[in-house]
Parts: sequence; structure tokens; C-alpha cells
Amino acid sequence: MAPITKNSIHGTDYHFTAKGEIPIEKNILVVDEQGNEYEATWPKRARGLVKSGRARFLSENKICLACPPEINLEDNEMTDNTMETIDMAYIFEQIRTIQNQTDYLRQVIESLTQMSDGESGECGAPGNIQGQAKAEALERIVVCRETTNQQLLNFYMTVYQDLKTKA
Repeated sequence: MAPITKNSIHGTDYHFTAKGEIPIEKNILVVDEQGNEYEATWPKRARGLVKSGRARFLSENKICLACPPEINLEDNEMTDNTMETIDMAYIFEQIRTIQNQTDYLRQVIESLTQMSDGESGECGAPGNIQGQAKAEALERIVVCRETTNQQLLNFYMTVYQDLKTKA
């Protein structure tokens, strides 16, 4: 047999759209719990939504979404009243809170002092690869936390400057 005949698909399970044929249409209506209608979808997509639990069939050609899509997911406008609730006292209180958060430093120092070497049990023994890896991991934790604190302080400084120029 020629390769084109040997490798071709046989049977009626597969149907390809030939030139001039009409493709599958979006013929499944989509509604949400409140009755809002959305653009129709393909049957396979509708079955997928039902199978994943994101929709349910109401009739043969209509599905209801479990959670309707939100058109505008972001609120890009700040309301004026949010700045009124933030005052200088609030900013200084947040800075003091950041300044007093030292529990994580105490925990890291305690972990480092209790850390022992693999075989010898001494902290300063040469070849302590496991202890060195633990110390480096703790160092990364402290650096990340301090970076977060610096960013928070920069943010509060910016808000402070905005309030200062507004007043």
C-alpha cells in the first residue's frame, strides 16, 4: 500500500471540514446565576466547563456559569477618603511596628547558636557542610525580611511626603 493510504484515518469517527462545509458553531448559550447572557460557546468548551465544575447544563444547548466573569477586575481609581484615614500618627505607628519586629532575628540567632556540626557536634569544626547550608538559609531569610522592611519604610516615607505636601 502507498503510505498515504496506509496512514490515513479510516471510519466515520473523524470528520474534517472540507472547502465549502460549515464549521462547528458556537451554539451553546451561556448565562450566569443572575440571568445575564454572554457570548455563546462551542459544545466541547461547554462540556469542559461543566466537567471542571465551573458551570452546569440548564438544557441541551444552555449552560449556567457557577461564577460569572467580572468584566473589570481592577479598581484603578483611588477614592479620596482612603487618604483621609491615613494620617501622620498612623504612619509613625506603622514605622514603630516595623522597628519593633525583631522576633525573627532572635529566632535566627537562637537557631544559629543551637546548630551543631554533622559528625563532631562542634559549631566551628572544619568541613561542616550541613551547618554551613543551614546558616546560609537563615541568612537569606533575614536578608529577605530586611528588604521587605526597607520597602515598607520607603512606602511609608512616600505617603508621609504626600501628606506633608497636601497639608
